[in-house]
Amino acid sequence: MIPPAGAPLRATRCDVDLDAIGANCRAVAARAGMAVIAVVKADAYGHGAEAVAETAVAAGAAMLAVATIEEAFVLRRAGIAAPILVLLGASGRDEADAAVALGLTLAVWDEDGARVAGEAARAAGTRLSVHFKVDTGLTRLGAPLDRAAARCALVAGLPGVRLDGVYTHLATADEPDETTAREQLARFAAFVVALPQRPPWVHALASAGAAAFGPLAGCTAVRAGLALYGIAAAPHLAPHLPLTPALTWCARVLRLADVPRGTGVAYGHEFRLARDGRVATLAVGYADGLLRSAWPRGRVLLAGGVAPVAGRVSMDLTVVDVSELGAVRVGDEAVLVGARDGVRQTATDLATACGTIAYELVTGIRARVPRCYHRDGRVVATKTLAAGYQRC
Repeated sequence: MIPPAGAPLRATRCDVDLDAIGANCRAVAARAGMAVIAVVKADAYGHGAEAVAETAVAAGAAMLAVATIEEAFVLRRAGIAAPILVLLGASGRDEADAAVALGLTLAVWDEDGARVAGEAARAAGTRLSVHFKVDTGLTRLGAPLDRAAARCALVAGLPGVRLDGVYTHLATADEPDETTAREQLARFAAFVVALPQRPPWVHALASAGAAAFGPLAGCTAVRAGLALYGIAAAPHLAPHLPLTPALTWCARVLRLADVPRGTGVAYGHEFRLARDGRVATLAVGYADGLLRSAWPRGRVLLAGGVAPVAGRVSMDLTVVDVSELGAVRVGDEAVLVGARDGVRQTATDLATACGTIAYELVTGIRARVPRCYHRDGRVVATKTLAAGYQRC
């Protein structure tokens, strides 16, 4: 039997509130006072790139950003025509040719990468838009500051290349001490001021920077990644940028069992009930993105209360202790991320329990977990492993 197109076929699911995505995009724009580049890399931080990209553009985002050429291809295949910046650039001529064919904008930071981009564009009889990246202190990608001016001038003069932007990325924008971030911004500002001609796109702030600094003189855009999904980059920044969480992740109860005191639960029997109790098996595991480190501090929301993870998370299943809860039934939905009965567990809460950060948690939700997209109270699209992205 062929399943209906887009029909979720799993007992675990993510619901994505597109109204929240749109509101968060507008909140970033209001806080930063400039154009928004909506960062939808890593399948929109696990939320689903196609639906999020469409929503961000509708909410006013002037450009999208992805990490790779293939991520950009997914958006173009979905019919998204907005400008797309590829943050990792092109690693060779094949990727540069694809970037030209897809009408993308590439990040560049050295002569070799820029020349390959220009040659690909000239072969196609066009010019390729590029944003030049400057390393002001993250020490990752970008032209070293002492060579940035010369490299940028070389890039601007290459045939087949159109220098449309310059940018940098901050290393400590999410920390309470702003000293290092302000030093980076000062270096970038000095670089921009010295340019013979300032390009239309100048950007230095991402989600944390937008919350921390607000409008930034000399910049024309802000890159919104984590904030777009309603996740604060740090607790002390949350009051500066009001956000609405967009993701709910839930899993159904597959089995209930009454177990006597001392019963070992899950692989290794690292968890044993201290008294007679009850456990529930949930249809979610580390192959879905729930980290094995959810044991021993993780919990889920279920039956009006909180159920702690009981023993090791396995590939497809997780057991939780429901001994302290009221009536739990097979088929009930446990909430891993989201709100239930007046209680909320954020992506940051679950990530902290797993000993990691929200970025890793949400980007790790696997493709086999169906996504259902909601707008104005109804499902408008789905994304499943079998059918891919389907508008309703």
